[in-house]
Amino acid sequence: MDVVWLLILGLVLVGYFVLEGAVLGAGLLLGRYGTRDDTDVSVAAFAPFVLANEVWLVAVAGVLMGAFPLVEGEIISGLYPFVVTGLVGWVVRDAGLWFRLRRTGGAWRRLWARAIVVGSGLLAVAWGFVIGNLLLGLPGTPLSPGRLFAPYAVLWAVTLPALLAAHGTAFLARRLPGRLRPGVRRLGARVTGLALALTAVATGGGLAVTVVTRGLGDVPAMLPLLAAVAALWWIRSRPFDGGGRTLALSAVAVSVPAAAAGLAVTPGLLAHPASGRALAVLTAYGLGALVLVVVAQVWAWRLFDRRVEPDAPSFF
Repeated sequence: MDVVWLLILGLVLVGYFVLEGAVLGAGLLLGRYGTRDDTDVSVAAFAPFVLANEVWLVAVAGVLMGAFPLVEGEIISGLYPFVVTGLVGWVVRDAGLWFRLRRTGGAWRRLWARAIVVGSGLLAVAWGFVIGNLLLGLPGTPLSPGRLFAPYAVLWAVTLPALLAAHGTAFLARRLPGRLRPGVRRLGARVTGLALALTAVATGGGLAVTVVTRGLGDVPAMLPLLAAVAALWWIRSRPFDGGGRTLALSAVAVSVPAAAAGLAVTPGLLAHPASGRALAVLTAYGLGALVLVVVAQVWAWRLFDRRVEPDAPSFF
């Protein structure tokens, strides 16, 4: 049963990065294409997906706490600075989305548009530090600044935002109206090139660090990162058209680091699962809830997955 819940944890974690990763990347790039007058339609392109996507993060926390409570406490305690930073970024980003159109003044709207960018950036960097540290193994306590801010973790704090931005441009190229798509495609090509370079360095560095510090036995956990490099190379080697293939490949690139981090800590997770009775109760109630989450997510994306019209009304 613990293996089943480990697979479910991996599924919801990958789902979060694929779906919410597109929105985070779009938020990071707000104002980097088009003009100031295009902010409304740009926000309308990704904001409707926010609430549905955030449920996946709640699901990740729920599965981790329910199925692997001891390791959950170790991860949150060991990575506490980044957990707090991510929560602050989450709140700031969402505040920007909810407050931006509550007044008509230009200064007010620019303030909260910047909040969307800053909040998305904080959350992306925090996730980068989390993934970089987990790729090195469970952090443990007490906190060690030298470990938390190790060069490899810092590298991922830069790499993951670039990956999210590349994924965000692929998503925006599908959602934005025609006059904004050329600018987004040019931006996507540049961002994808940057993400490819950083991911290649992070992959090579991770393999080297793993061999030196933990031996060849832990190398397989790093190998999935090669899939991210391959996906980005495929996107970069062709015109950035924002088609379904580009979005699918960027989804692979942005989710693989999270999956690799999960593989790196899998031995620790399986060594400390919840009791059999707790897992049985979690299975009885949790699987039904996860099915509802998936159904609601499919419904939300089918409802909103179309191009945004410039004059279409939007709550955000």
